[in-house]
This record gives sequence, C-alpha cells and structure tokens, in this order.
Amino acid sequence: MNNKFWYVGAGHEVLAYLANIKLRDFYLDPSSCAQSFRIGRKRIREIFGEEVTLPRVSGPALSYGHIACLGAKIDFPEDSAPGVKPIYSSIEEGIRFLKKKIEFEKNSLFQHYFKVCNHLQKEFPEEKVSFSGFGWEGPITSAVLLRGQDFYIDIYDYPQKVKEFLKLLTESIIDFIHFTRKINKEPRINPEGSGLCDDFSSLISPSLWPEFVIPYWKKYYKGITTGPRRIHCENLNPGHLKYLKMVSIVHYDPSVSLKLNPRVIRKNIDIPFTWRLLSFQYSEMSKEDVRKWVYNSLKEGAARVSTIIENIMCEDDNPEKVRTFIEAGSSLSH
Repeated sequence: MNNKFWYVGAGHEVLAYLANIKLRDFYLDPSSCAQSFRIGRKRIREIFGEEVTLPRVSGPALSYGHIACLGAKIDFPEDSAPGVKPIYSSIEEGIRFLKKKIEFEKNSLFQHYFKVCNHLQKEFPEEKVSFSGFGWEGPITSAVLLRGQDFYIDIYDYPQKVKEFLKLLTESIIDFIHFTRKINKEPRINPEGSGLCDDFSSLISPSLWPEFVIPYWKKYYKGITTGPRRIHCENLNPGHLKYLKMVSIVHYDPSVSLKLNPRVIRKNIDIPFTWRLLSFQYSEMSKEDVRKWVYNSLKEGAARVSTIIENIMCEDDNPEKVRTFIEAGSSLSH
C-alpha cells in the first residue's frame, strides 16, 4: 500500500485553539484569522510532525454561506462553532422566498468573507488564496436549517409542496456555486468532479429517499459537474447505502455514523469509502488500539482511513496516539 490509503488532516477550529484565539475573532476579525493560520499551522507541525496535511490558507470554513444569503441569521458565539436559526415559518413561505431573485453579492457576510480572503492573500503572498470558506450545505440539510425540524413533518403533510421547495432550493444552491466559481474564474460546470455534504438526509427514512432525496442530489450534481461525484453524509444506516449507487457516487465519507462499520458498508455497497477515527474515540483508546484500528479498518473494507485533528486531540497523551496512527499508516506504504 502507499500513502493514499491513509490521511491525517487538521480542521480550522483547532488552528484558532492552538493560536489561543477565540473562534468569534477567527471568523470575524481578518487579523485574528491570519494569526490563527500562521501560529496554528506551525504548532500542528511541532506537535504532530510533517506527515499531517495542513489546511490551506482560506476564509474560515463556514457551510452556512448560501443560507446566509437567503436571509438566515448566523450566530458567532465567543468560542464555539457558529449556529443558525430557522427562518421560514411554513413550507409555503420558503417557496415564496425562493421564487425571488437572490443577489448573493449584496449579503453582508459574503462581503465580509470577500474582504477576509483579500486580507489573507496579502498576509500570505506566497500562497494562492481564492475566495473560499463561504460554503453551502446539500439540499436536505439546507431545507432543515431554513425550515427547522418541521421540515420532516412537512414531508408527510405537504409532500408536493416539499418537492417544489427542494427543487427551488437545489437550484439556488447551484446558482450560489456558480456565483462563487465565477469569482474564482473557475468553470461553472467542473469537469474534474465535485462533492456534496448533506448530513440531515440521514433523518429521512430510506423508503422515502427515492422521492425526497435522490432527485435533488441528481439535480445538484448535474448542475455543477460532469466529473466524479463524491459525498459526505453522516449517520446513515445500512438501509440508506444502496441509494448511493443511484447517484453514481464514486467515493463515500460516512464520518460519524454509529450504525455503520467497514464490514457493514462493504456488505451493502462496493463504493470506495474512507473510515474515520473520530476525535472523541482517542481518549478511550491506547496506542495499540489505534494501531489495530488502522490495520483492521483497511482489512475490513475501507479504501482509506483518516483522522482530523481537533482540539481534544492536542491534549494529554492524544498527540502520541495520533503519531501512532501516522506510524501505522506509514508502515502500510512499504
């Protein structure tokens, strides 16, 4: 095996943590953001070594960019992850709003991110800093964030209206992606492939996916790429897995999915997938447990194993366990 079978990366929030910068400042103050990248990446190298893939300099990762442009209020707590509150009191209200023309460039949070990315490019002239970080969620997750948990009730009470809502919402997501690609002088339709993150689709019963999930995923991919289709979707259960093939997925990231393991995934689908060792698992594991986890996950069917450095992994003896993960992965390269 070679290095492509394992991956160790680092999230954005751990950069601020290692730089002793509050998350609100990381998101809202361009200088604090730059300092987080400058100090945080250096500290990751010092603690974990050269094998960790460092985050490229970009705007702070925020998957709520698109829904912010639709009017959602994004809350930035002092030192925890940003949050969002639903804004549509009914599915009809959502449909009415999505039929309006949305001018993404007039959104104040978009304008902030544009300034942040320009500031970062000046701070890191040796790196290419595109307009980035101001992201989007998939159709179902966006629907739930905008409508709240009542969206799942709407599916049963107003199925046709939900379908219209999801159609309009998916078209809006596609328009937003085209908008960001235009800023970066990228093709509207990416021939090299694109990804999708849609965690809240896992809360829809598998029996309803052919009606309320799959058509909108297909529409999403068709609107943004002619290349390979990748997906990140947490908390699926075995009954969901067969539908991934209906969307021609070439790589699946299950991330936090407590009802799955490599053997269950491999039994249900033959799509390559990455199995992740989660941050909270480290505290319960010994270094030998980590080593066995790497070997067994690959043996049981994962195409690749990964771990993403988060705050808790910088504490106690967890850095040693991460280095053990790297050592185990490296041993498979020879």
